Amino acid sequence: MKRRGLAVPLCAAVMVAGAAVVAASPASAASGCSVTYAVSSEWPGGFGANITIGNLGDPISSWTLVWSYPAGQQVTQAWNATVTQNGSQVTATNAAYNGSVGTGGSVSFGFNGSWSGSNPAPTGFTLNGTPCTGGVSGSPSPAASPSPSPSPSPSPSPSSSPGGKRLTMLGADVSTLQRAGDLGAKYYDASGAQRDPLDILKDIGVNYVRLRIWNNPASGYNNKAKVLQYAKTVKAKGLKLLVDFHYSDTWADPGKQYKPAAWASHGIGQLQTDVYNYTYDVCSSLKAQGTTPDSVQIGNEINVGMLWNDGKVVNNDFTNLSLLLKAGYNATKACNSGTQVIIHTADADSDANARWFYDGIRAKGVTWDITGLSYYCYWHGTMPNMASVVADVKSRYGKDVILAETAYPYTTANGDGTPNVISSSQPCSGYQATPAGQAANFTAVQNTARDAGAIGVFYWEPTWYAVPGNGWDPADINGSGDGWDNQAIFDRNGRLNPGVRWTP
Repeated sequence: MKRRGLAVPLCAAVMVAGAAVVAASPASAASGCSVTYAVSSEWPGGFGANITIGNLGDPISSWTLVWSYPAGQQVTQAWNATVTQNGSQVTATNAAYNGSVGTGGSVSFGFNGSWSGSNPAPTGFTLNGTPCTGGVSGSPSPAASPSPSPSPSPSPSPSSSPGGKRLTMLGADVSTLQRAGDLGAKYYDASGAQRDPLDILKDIGVNYVRLRIWNNPASGYNNKAKVLQYAKTVKAKGLKLLVDFHYSDTWADPGKQYKPAAWASHGIGQLQTDVYNYTYDVCSSLKAQGTTPDSVQIGNEINVGMLWNDGKVVNNDFTNLSLLLKAGYNATKACNSGTQVIIHTADADSDANARWFYDGIRAKGVTWDITGLSYYCYWHGTMPNMASVVADVKSRYGKDVILAETAYPYTTANGDGTPNVISSSQPCSGYQATPAGQAANFTAVQNTARDAGAIGVFYWEPTWYAVPGNGWDPADINGSGDGWDNQAIFDRNGRLNPGVRWTP
């Protein structure tokens, strides 16, 4: 959806977090606009900041904010705006972000930067070419201010969570692991010791397991009985459980959302009952055995709907989809009010698409707890763009956000006779398909998501190395092979990539 753009009066004051505020007469008495510059965090060699242009006097269609850094600070990453830097001058524009904002509204964006020696406040703010009166005085608050010469401590690891941001849902989708174990697959930690793969994952930071559930798959795996069985294993390890309802007998994703065979002839009225009853039955069965799900997904990557064609969004009409989502939500809460409901799309590549979808269901009265997005850099683009989507949907809908899926290859080699889904030697710029590249990419995804405000990241199928008989096709699980083996974090011999970690 092409969004209208944004118009811009002049700013009246600039504020720095922890600093004195210099008030000024507004450049336009009608506008009374303000710019707030807030240093949200500082660490050796880096900082995070947010800017809000507030109290807009007129609807805005486009804006350009320019300022200067007096001490050589460099912007390294931004979200919810396009930010460029030439020498000391920084330019931020709304570009494809921040759809139309009316009178009295505000826009905001954030970024990370680097510094060397000091991090004084920026100067010389101008908005659409006109200087903001008042300027800036003061410096970052003493609590945030670094020493003139930072100590040579290493760059912060994600676990240090600058600015108080943390990932609390450190997840792994291990939906093929039960079958792998039944086939005798072995897993080894970085030292070469054979161990339970869930214990290995826990040791490197995982605290949440995601399991997909199909209604009646031909393989006999990932169905209700198997999920109930494996949920006991997951909970016995002290891990939290996310159940991913596909509402299908096979894969559901942006390109296909097939009804289960048993529901094939059902119209939207019966499908609402189907979704409610099935969701409630699975959740209640899990609860009855002491493995209540901590969260559920009502559908998987439902970019344009679920249970096609009845639940597909056609001509921007979200009516039928909203009825199905409400049925799933209500069933979950009737089972257990504390179980969080996630609505999951693969829209981390496009803020316009994310807004189209989540605006559409919100307008129909759909309720959910967590927004879930898939992000694979080779399909969904750059990390700064992903960050802008995460930050926007978090702000726009007032709900926590997770990356429900991500992954990256550690090799171009193929572990079986099925071609790899991703075979390039460098699928994304800056990250080779090597063990080090895989680890660096996953670390960067976590850092980016955390900085943008996400609360969780799930790696998709980290344990799915090539094991004969554990194929991708539920209709031919023995013969179909594994196109994901080079994106597992365990190599073809089942040994862990030692560089991979989940960090809060």
